[in-house]
Amino acid sequence: MSYNKNKYMNKKHHTVFRIIDRLTQLSYTALLLLWLFLAICFAAAYFLLAVYIPVHGPTQLQSDPTLGIMFLDSLYYSIITATSTGYGDIVPQGYSKLLASIQSIMALLIWAIFVTKLVSYRQEEAIKEVHRLTFEDVFHNLREGFFIMRKDFDRIIEDAQQNGTLTEDHWMDLVIAYRQGQSLLQEIPDFYADDDQHIYTLDRRREQILHESVHRTLHRLNEMLNVLSRCDVDWASHEESMTELKDLMKVVDEMTPRWQQESPYTEPFEDILHLNSKIQAQAQQAMTNKSN
Repeated sequence: MSYNKNKYMNKKHHTVFRIIDRLTQLSYTALLLLWLFLAICFAAAYFLLAVYIPVHGPTQLQSDPTLGIMFLDSLYYSIITATSTGYGDIVPQGYSKLLASIQSIMALLIWAIFVTKLVSYRQEEAIKEVHRLTFEDVFHNLREGFFIMRKDFDRIIEDAQQNGTLTEDHWMDLVIAYRQGQSLLQEIPDFYADDDQHIYTLDRRREQILHESVHRTLHRLNEMLNVLSRCDVDWASHEESMTELKDLMKVVDEMTPRWQQESPYTEPFEDILHLNSKIQAQAQQAMTNKSN
């Protein structure tokens, strides 16, 4: 008996939850219309009770001179009951007490769902705005990071051309630039994350800008290695920078095909891969020359 009772109670709970879930899926207009429809239906019930069973109808309705005024008073009482105002000028009695109780519960439930949906909508809008600002920050930070890398390469090029060698600080700047490039490139696929939130969304213009930024950075890196070689700077002997350079090239090889696959636009990713191949060839040639 206890098992059957629990099973019956669980079934009732599931039914209530399903009803509430369906109500939450209604639009704002549908909820308001449902609330108004119930108010009219209960007004009709109060009116019928007052006309045919006066002892069970709300008080004051029986004294109205015409049916039209009685119905308007019934509608007024129904709305007052639905809004839980309770002025007290019309009081339920008999069966109308039960109807008023049921109407109050149903009206409050619908109104609570309406308010909850409204608050939830505002929260979603606020979250979307936060995500938009986060997207802008991430996008601009990526561009700024690649710009800083190019400036570091420019300083190293200038130092090599003027002095024919690199200071310890410049070697460290080069290592840091390589590491920064790895981190920045690994963030690009996040713009195409397949999730329900759609936190990041790259439009065509932004993707072209980001593509150009990566291409220019790799082009400047290739140019820097050429300058170092022409100035007889033995950059292949600096183990820490060479290790980071190889890791950077590996990240480019892994990231670019994924970027191209997930991108909804047909950007020429071959130029990035081509530059990366040239840099890898330079590194391999420099290592070969070092061995010889």
